[in-house]
Amino acid sequence: MHKLGRRRMTGGLILLCALLAILMLRLAYVQLVLKDREVPGRDYTLAQMAEIQSERETVLDSGRGRLLDRSGAPLAGETIWTAAFFPREDQRTAAAAQGAGEAPMRELARVLGVTYGELTLKTAHLKEPLLWPAPDGRTPLALTPQQAAEVRRLGIDGVQALPFARRYEGGASGRQWLGYLSEATGDTARRSPTGLRVPLTGTDGLEKTLEPLLQGVGHTEAVAQVDARGNRLKGSEIKFRGPGNPYYPLKLYTTIDKKLQAEIEALAGKAGIKEGAIVVLDAESGDIAAMASLPLYNPEEVAPEGGQWNNRALQANIPGSIFKIVTAAAALEAGLTSPDEHFFCAGEYGKYGLSCAKKEGHGSLTLAQGFAVSCNTVFATLAERLSGAQLEAAALALGLGREVGWQAKNTLGQPLLRPLAGEQAGTIFRTLLPDDGGKRVQTAIGQRDVTVTPLQAANLVVTLLHGGEVRAPRILRRVAFASGQTLRELPGHLAPAAAGRISPATAKTLRQWMRRVVTEGTGAKLQGARWSLAGKSGTAQTKVNGAARNNQWFIGYGPVDHPRYAVSVAVLNVAPGSPHAATKLFGQIFDVLSSLESEPAAKA
Repeated sequence: MHKLGRRRMTGGLILLCALLAILMLRLAYVQLVLKDREVPGRDYTLAQMAEIQSERETVLDSGRGRLLDRSGAPLAGETIWTAAFFPREDQRTAAAAQGAGEAPMRELARVLGVTYGELTLKTAHLKEPLLWPAPDGRTPLALTPQQAAEVRRLGIDGVQALPFARRYEGGASGRQWLGYLSEATGDTARRSPTGLRVPLTGTDGLEKTLEPLLQGVGHTEAVAQVDARGNRLKGSEIKFRGPGNPYYPLKLYTTIDKKLQAEIEALAGKAGIKEGAIVVLDAESGDIAAMASLPLYNPEEVAPEGGQWNNRALQANIPGSIFKIVTAAAALEAGLTSPDEHFFCAGEYGKYGLSCAKKEGHGSLTLAQGFAVSCNTVFATLAERLSGAQLEAAALALGLGREVGWQAKNTLGQPLLRPLAGEQAGTIFRTLLPDDGGKRVQTAIGQRDVTVTPLQAANLVVTLLHGGEVRAPRILRRVAFASGQTLRELPGHLAPAAAGRISPATAKTLRQWMRRVVTEGTGAKLQGARWSLAGKSGTAQTKVNGAARNNQWFIGYGPVDHPRYAVSVAVLNVAPGSPHAATKLFGQIFDVLSSLESEPAAKA
């Protein structure tokens, strides 16, 4: 038995040695005889395939849908040209750049606006693809078409000008309605169809509310094949992989005018507005042409604790005297006054601690005159005739105290498509019981519990322009496939109140009074504007951290004879006694609108 076992072990060793010898002969045959033969179905020899270790890729397009303005200009998802650097076929070419290859590299540095030393330092020994960064270091550098052509003309190994889908333009803006992206986590990341190593998801604004439409079906990437040393495989080309779906990413057309939006943001910056909002609505449709929030935010540097990402155009604040439009409407609709009724203002109302802004009083004046000069005494008197229910009903009928933004049920696969999901409803009364006179008086002049959003305020003007018919402000108008073919039109709609509407006659009277505000009242400084304007000013008293502050408002429309736009300006939390920046900015905005409207005629 012992000898039998020894013979078995010897036989096994002999067999193992024979197998090893066969394997060594096979490897030698492959390396010496077959190494230069091409691998079937591939463009490389067997020796080259042996060197291939992995692929190096860079994402050029996440596949996320595009957000566009009303004319198709990009708001999020703009395609730019950028310079892409890939590992070279042989890193020894880096040394060659110091000799015969130096001139093209110096020319490339000039095109990119950097020094030759900086360029060679970053690209000499690349192991991973590099999209040349913009000065901020966060996004790839955008090349002009001419610069991209120069990069291609230079023909440097491993350097290409490629299209890149840049999500945002960079820098600060007042487009908080766009929102921003953040890294997806948990189930959201696992469900992401993009295939990105770090999938992103919409976290606020349209990026969040339209996430199901924007998500896309996969990313596009540029791929380089490299060997074990990190060099690109000799003779290999940069390849591109994408989802190959002709319908995606989707294009989502908003109602925003990008040029107007930029002009308004610039105006607010020059005016030194630190906190507030501006809303411009198309007077006919009620569509949002521009909506800016301050302070400005950068969607690539969002700091939630700072609050810059908050869209103040959708947040409710104390409105002050612009709410007198509601009080006047309620009194006229109830038949409790007439435009020619006379009142007397002595400066002090005599109760509720109320006084007029004009300390010596306005004396005898009609209701129409009281509206023009924003007399508190006149509107306190009206408030004491009204019930709280009447005042609240008028506010609701005019689109205040409730959400008015456009929405649609069972649309584009969504149970409720609501782009402006962050809109606040605002308040009129926190409670109507008991129906206290002092509470009504303070509410009637836009103080106490009443709060209004700048969007609602601009829409209130549109409502008056349409005889009391409330429209739902729209920011999304069409969704199209990547080819441009329409997937779904999203028409505008009304936003009526359950309690009904004000009459066309009352709306007409209020429009006439808003014109008097400019011709002989608190908006007299607007008489020098390029268009004839109408509106209503407001200054609300509030407190911030115990300190007295004011909210300044001006809302209105223009031109008076043929209204094109309705605008609301809210300058929030300024020091009492500050110049009325909202009125001045309102006039400047309409001067910009006038200039933009005349541009086509000027070009013709």
